[in-house]
Amino acid sequence: MTVKYSKPFTIIGAITGEPVTILVEYVKTDSFKGISIESLEGTYETSKEFEKAYKQAFANIDVENIDVEDPIYNFLPMTLIDAKQLNTILANVIEIAETESDIEVAELLNRFTDVEEEEE
Repeated sequence: MTVKYSKPFTIIGAITGEPVTILVEYVKTDSFKGISIESLEGTYETSKEFEKAYKQAFANIDVENIDVEDPIYNFLPMTLIDAKQLNTILANVIEIAETESDIEVAELLNRFTDVEEEEE
């Protein structure tokens, strides 16, 4: 899997009042090209910090006791201001994902501020 673009940002949970970091990524494999959105309680400044904490948080989950009937995969309440920020980041990621030329992608990455570009 190759992560072509990765952007974490932190909001304050609308219900809990606690910090929640959202990681938005453009992911590309041989058979998949799309957007990933993950969230985790806490503040993480970089994608690497987020991924490390995410792996630690879910390392000890008892998969056999997860209720597969539960239709809610990820409940992420946020304020309108935070939703607008998510919307802007998603628009940036989609624009990068739809761009075929490496030169155009590089230009877009330079245009978006605080951009992290990673490969796994």
